[in-house]
Amino acid sequence: MADRHTAPVADPPTGNGKFGALFWLTLVGSALALVVLTVVITLATTSPGLDDTEQREGDGRDADASDTSALTTEVEFGSQDVIVAKVDIPAGTSGAVLLPYDVNVESLAAAAPRAAMVAFRIECHDDDGRAEMQSDGKLSTNVFLAHGGNVSGQALTAPTEKALKCALLASAPFIESTEDGLTSLAVQADLRSESPDGEHLLALDRLDDATLVQTGQAEYVLSLKVDDPAVLDSMSTTVRLTSCTVVGGSRDGGTGENLCLESMTGRESSTVRIRVIARWLNADGEVTGTTKYWDETLAVDYNTHHVPWTLRQGDMAQRVSDSADAVVLVVQVQSLAGTPFVIHADGTDAVISTRR
Repeated sequence: MADRHTAPVADPPTGNGKFGALFWLTLVGSALALVVLTVVITLATTSPGLDDTEQREGDGRDADASDTSALTTEVEFGSQDVIVAKVDIPAGTSGAVLLPYDVNVESLAAAAPRAAMVAFRIECHDDDGRAEMQSDGKLSTNVFLAHGGNVSGQALTAPTEKALKCALLASAPFIESTEDGLTSLAVQADLRSESPDGEHLLALDRLDDATLVQTGQAEYVLSLKVDDPAVLDSMSTTVRLTSCTVVGGSRDGGTGENLCLESMTGRESSTVRIRVIARWLNADGEVTGTTKYWDETLAVDYNTHHVPWTLRQGDMAQRVSDSADAVVLVVQVQSLAGTPFVIHADGTDAVISTRR
């Protein structure tokens, strides 16, 4: 503990004259001012300011929903379902609510290049307990510690009139090595709620289970028919992919056999093409034309292994065919070259939003 030092004070003059009285009045006034100043400084240093509050809320468990975008949470390696962001949905909300989220995993100074697996999902509760979800926004990926990474996803509640408290949960089930003493990842997350002007509609999952895709093969993984194309507004899509660069992780639910075989594995990346296609229908249900809303090629490499591909599209009504009576939106995934890969049915979904 440091010693406290005070400045030396001269001895007061003696006597009862005007000078002495003035001196004592000055001394008393100075003492009172010093007391007031001490109280002000004490209050300023002990009262929680904005920065102090944000720092205390950094564990992600006690923050208000409006503060979730500012939270940074330490997620320890091996931990499961750590709350990294929260949002409240008031009672009386009409229809299902879309819950988009964005996550930034901060980089770490690692002694050697290596990765850690991170996984995210959303869980909601009402007064009666855990609430039903149409989609829980599940995804996982491997993040290089030295680079960090970003992921995005979305969940969809079931229609309810009840108030909901929703949380984005993070897990870090695997890290290649902890020899340099690293124990956690810093995760910054933003979770939002979006009530529709029209409706939030969950696309039909065309896959019953994890599906292996070989070179040249294509799979239609999601689809939804919308009877009035003019009401189309936006579409949020996630496709969960795992390359057969290694065998592990090529199944859904952690049970059953991995779909990737040892004979398929290698360090060559999986080259994947993902397209979002609109098929315009006439009144008889016949296809009269198609529009590619999105066409992208990506690589799932040896090190990343797990890739959650996410796309958010808006202003979809601007490209609607004038002659269309209905539309079927489909998501197609194709293997163009390289190592085979797996599409996970669990966590692959799309939400189409309409407006009135």
